[in-house]
Amino acid sequence: MKAIRFINVWKIYRSPGGAEYTALRGITFEIEKGDLVSLLGPSGSGKTTVIYLAGGIELPTKGRVEVNGTDLTGMSEAARAKWRRRNVGIVFQFYHLVPTLTVLENVLLPMELAKWGDREERLERAKMLLELVGMWDKREKYPSQLSGGEQQRVAIARALAANPPIILADEPTASLDTENKLKIISLLVEANKLGKTVMYSTHDPSLASRARRIIKIRDGVLE
Repeated sequence: MKAIRFINVWKIYRSPGGAEYTALRGITFEIEKGDLVSLLGPSGSGKTTVIYLAGGIELPTKGRVEVNGTDLTGMSEAARAKWRRRNVGIVFQFYHLVPTLTVLENVLLPMELAKWGDREERLERAKMLLELVGMWDKREKYPSQLSGGEQQRVAIARALAANPPIILADEPTASLDTENKLKIISLLVEANKLGKTVMYSTHDPSLASRARRIIKIRDGVLE
């Protein structure tokens, strides 16, 4: 069983006015369990769409998407949300931390939603993950009190919180300086060493090269 399979996947967005935009044009690829893969392409190439489809946030217009042995095609939004809590951790480009929760509470939240462990186990895991990303000392801070790099490190800890087998990261370094870009990619490499299948998107070839495999995409087509 593969971690991720895209089979002749098309994604067409339609505006309320009827205009169409084709983001993906019949792409097919597979990712093995435990692999570390970068998705490399320029802005507008379809990278985010691939991440969102693999995470069950969106559905393909045509074709099939299978993740961790589950065919996501045709699943309801509620069913995908329930599936995602146990199977996929997603790191977004702009962090998406809950602004009214502290760093610690943000990391605890996915475990609570997934009903992972008891309170003590959740706290222990949250501490371990925040120490891994170097943010335990700022556990009582709110997202607005953190730098961009710090917020993204918390976002990675949150993605790992419920112990999902797959981590997806959508341009996780796009808004960061060079030093923090390297830190974030290093954390994704560490997540892979913990046994996670990791796929991250980037437009930077030097960051893509940190992965064991590079998938190149341009204009919705794999190169």
